[in-house]
Amino acid sequence: MLSKKLLGTGVALAAAVFVAAAAADHGGGDGDHGGGRTILQARLVGSVLSDPDIHGVMRGGVPWDGGARARLSRHGRFELRVRGLVVSGTGNADGVTSITASLYCAPDSDPSAAFTTNSVPLSSHGNARIRQHVTVPARCLAPVLLVHPNGMDTRYIAASGF
Repeated sequence: MLSKKLLGTGVALAAAVFVAAAAADHGGGDGDHGGGRTILQARLVGSVLSDPDIHGVMRGGVPWDGGARARLSRHGRFELRVRGLVVSGTGNADGVTSITASLYCAPDSDPSAAFTTNSVPLSSHGNARIRQHVTVPARCLAPVLLVHPNGMDTRYIAASGF
């Protein structure tokens, strides 16, 4: 009789663990936390003086260290986490107090961004976070993410790459 109670308790405990794990998944299945399937993940690096224009956007006037990680879901959840994006050799953001981010799609001759986020503050240590719902293009070949300083979408201080 005792072994039946232990067996029943074990089955109930296993079922509870399974239900809790399934509920924690939220249906994302890929770590997207309910925002849908991730369609773009990218690392971004600070721009340097030898970087080319990208989609008609010029690199910043000084070299930048640090970078960011970005993720875009098919449902339009965009998140960019910037860490230590500072002017090389200074350790600070040197007057850049806010950033925006834009997604560009091929061809490179197209100067129109698929989307540009709202502006968010950039700390003096080069840290920021953008979380925004955006309109996802139906198709985006060769996606490029650019980070713009102080709302200047004609310049970038970080770009997707390595």
